[in-house]
Amino acid sequence: MKATLIIILFMVAFPLSAQEPVDSARTVLSFNGQITGWEVTKFPEPVSWQTGGRFLPTLLGEYSWGENSKLSFEASAHINGSLNFSDWNYVDGYGEIKPYRVWLRYSGRNWELRGGLQKINFGVARMFRPLMWFDSMDVRDPLQLTDGVYGILGKYFFENNASVWLWSLLGSKQPKGWELIGSARRRSEIGGRVEFPVFSGEMGVSTHHRKADVHLNENRIGFDGRWDAGVGLWFETSFTRMQKNSYGIAVHQDAVTLGMDYTFAVGNGVGMTLEYFRYHAGDKFMRNGTNLNLIGGMFTYPVSVLDNLTAMFFYAGNHSDMWFNYINWARTYDNWSFYLMGYWNPEISLPLGGQNESKNLFMGKGFQLMASYNF
Repeated sequence: MKATLIIILFMVAFPLSAQEPVDSARTVLSFNGQITGWEVTKFPEPVSWQTGGRFLPTLLGEYSWGENSKLSFEASAHINGSLNFSDWNYVDGYGEIKPYRVWLRYSGRNWELRGGLQKINFGVARMFRPLMWFDSMDVRDPLQLTDGVYGILGKYFFENNASVWLWSLLGSKQPKGWELIGSARRRSEIGGRVEFPVFSGEMGVSTHHRKADVHLNENRIGFDGRWDAGVGLWFETSFTRMQKNSYGIAVHQDAVTLGMDYTFAVGNGVGMTLEYFRYHAGDKFMRNGTNLNLIGGMFTYPVSVLDNLTAMFFYAGNHSDMWFNYINWARTYDNWSFYLMGYWNPEISLPLGGQNESKNLFMGKGFQLMASYNF
């Protein structure tokens, strides 16, 4: 019902331009995709390793008429599988075929309405993302893949670069982003976002409401902003309040990220990104419960037109001092991309998002080889 109301709202606000001439109509169809293979090896004894592959076939279509009206769609599938070994002994395997994106979009000069299985993400943080509400993109993943959500998203863009977003999502038992539990099935989730310029930068305010799987109301609000003051400066926050309950689910969940970036004039330019992240979940706002403090650094260096080096370091404080270390070399051609990543970490995972089939092997010490072909 709520999703229907949003559709009606946008159709009233932005009526179809039936009077526009049809002699300028144009239809475009294209088929492309991405094929990826990887191998991950983890040390020490016993050596464990994983080999896998992924295929993302994508069909794109666009029908445009008049000066601004456009109807477009995307339909893609996620086909993937992997095999796990300990030494040379087979352990288990995994395979899956599922839809990746299936959406239809109608857009005009300064607005768009998109419905279906789609990616919805926003915010300014790079590594630690409090506003990772509906996606699971991982800074360690060079392909930046993430599952989508089923819903309707409308956007309106103003002349001063401000914008308004409204969405309604279909509830799913699978948790999204930072959710502790999934949503009540077939129950609408509703929310919105406003982005607007502030001085030399911009800010955003986001909000979302859903009913959790145990039929508890949950409300979220988030703030983010970015400015250029010689160095890039940003902040991103998210505050979630769950209805009081007897299930042991935290009532308050809050996260804050402060970040900066700068490019040093050394060689071809050394890019540096630093972020501080604090996460809390408990019965009191920002107090008691579980706390996590992380400091992250990411350094990039373009060795050549084809080659790029990236190093990432994360420090977890709290009750134990832990360092997480990654280094990645990437070589990119017109259609081919190759990656070699080494990692040296404790035997725990970080809250960086990600659904890569090899993500569990990033705990400990090892390396990953990946090749990707885009057509």
